[in-house]
Amino acid sequence: MLEWIVCVVLVAAVLAPGAAAEAPGWQPEEFPISYWVGPPVEQNRLDAWQTVANANFTVAGPMWGYSVAENRKMLDFCRQVGIKALVVDSRISPDLATDDALTKHVSAIVKDYADHPALYGYYLQDEPNDSLFPLLGRLSAAFLRRDPKRLPYINLFPTYASVAQLGTPTYADHVDRYLRLVKPPVLSYDHYCLMQDGTDRADYFENLGLIREYGLRYNTPPWNIILSLPHLAYRDPTDAEMRWQVYTSLAYGMKGIMYFTYWTGKEDDQAGRMAIVDSQGRPTKRYGIIRQLNGEMKVLGRILLGLTSTGVYHSGEIPPGCTRAGTDLPLTLPAEQPLVLGLFRGRDGSEWAMVVNRDYDRAQDVTLGVKGHVASVGAISPADGKETALPLADGKLTLQLAPGDGRLLRLLTRFAYAELPKPVSEIRFEFDRDTEGWGGLNSLEPLAVQNGILRSKVVGPDPFFSRGWLRIPANRYKEVVVRMRLRGATSGQFFWTTSAEPNFGDDKYLSFPVNGDGQFHEYVIPVGKHPKWKGQAIRAIRLDPTVGGCIGETVEIDYIRGR
Repeated sequence: MLEWIVCVVLVAAVLAPGAAAEAPGWQPEEFPISYWVGPPVEQNRLDAWQTVANANFTVAGPMWGYSVAENRKMLDFCRQVGIKALVVDSRISPDLATDDALTKHVSAIVKDYADHPALYGYYLQDEPNDSLFPLLGRLSAAFLRRDPKRLPYINLFPTYASVAQLGTPTYADHVDRYLRLVKPPVLSYDHYCLMQDGTDRADYFENLGLIREYGLRYNTPPWNIILSLPHLAYRDPTDAEMRWQVYTSLAYGMKGIMYFTYWTGKEDDQAGRMAIVDSQGRPTKRYGIIRQLNGEMKVLGRILLGLTSTGVYHSGEIPPGCTRAGTDLPLTLPAEQPLVLGLFRGRDGSEWAMVVNRDYDRAQDVTLGVKGHVASVGAISPADGKETALPLADGKLTLQLAPGDGRLLRLLTRFAYAELPKPVSEIRFEFDRDTEGWGGLNSLEPLAVQNGILRSKVVGPDPFFSRGWLRIPANRYKEVVVRMRLRGATSGQFFWTTSAEPNFGDDKYLSFPVNGDGQFHEYVIPVGKHPKWKGQAIRAIRLDPTVGGCIGETVEIDYIRGR
């Protein structure tokens, strides 16, 4: 992050250490959309901040060189244009946390800004080394105590930082220690992966994954800062690459997006390296796509803020540190196409997904498999938030995704988990409403009841189903009558268990002939003559509608009765 700021503000070193406290009460009112490097102090005018607001930003991000008076003036302008702002104040430093008068110093800073309704929070530190974490913890906690509804903001290094920069042996250790020691209200980091030579950093998705993982572990919403300014070894992002950075971040459950940078410094302007506005605050070629993406995030963010990421999966060539999408997901991805699938759950238990085209050069028509328990899929419009039902055909749906684009989907799921059947004391199954407790399927599709008929398709060589939880007194029935039809069948079998022998076995069954003409027939099974039925309390029964064969045919049962 400080790669560019080094030529804008070396003051940043003085500006920030920060530490977060125990249980921060800060919560965003809307999806945070911000940037680094805003209008310089000489451009602190209403028209400059109106340009920020017109690009659909919700928060004015850090900019250095402002006095308290200029910060107050900025807050006034932000209030007029309908956004909030992070303030950078040169009095905020890690050194404050070593002073016994920490509370006094923080109180003085808070007093200068806290009464302003446009205040979003306080900039504390960028990319701190591990050695600063204890100080930042104290500093952040002090701000939260004095102004709990405002954000004490700190930003972390990316995965490609060195061990010397991190101060820890691994990046995961760095993030874990930061969250444990600082306890920040948000987990912000930056990662610029679009390189000048046309390649992408290989660890971009791995970094997203680690931030997502630790954000969930510590219940801390993650933010990503993405590239909008060509600088150093980073290229000039295309519109599709900007879209790709935004939507891949959202698929990983990011709860805030910031851009590096908004304003273009004079040297970059002279060299033709443009951010979102130029060095005079005039919109550049990038302004339009940023305004569009921010508008989409504003709309989708109303939903995304209330969702929890439950998994992220990839198809195509799998990036390092990522998980290939398997088949045990509500949506399945085509194996060869480069896609990202983010899964989410709402506070109300609702299920959501975001599908992103991982190719920022080419559009893709994507056919997704839809699991049987997904009754319908609705696509959320990024323009107005309205939901449109997507057509499902043979358990599949198709999306058209522009380069780098994503789609937020709501999944309406239905699944009736099996309950223990109620014990019954008679054999009388009419199937008027449901399966009446029959289950234990083998070589059969799930049972279904329609118009008083129990149905299932034979899918293997040994089909049977059973009904337990019977409490049939000894000698109550001499016969069991089954009315069924199954084309091609020639014989069936009827098994039972008893209180003395509670398992099915080859010593407790009778075979019976079956007419396979495809018509209903009644079959009488003389169970009372069998020595292991006579005098025994019956606990379960099992019907094998055919002995081998009939794969692909449908067995239909009208009733099963004892008499």
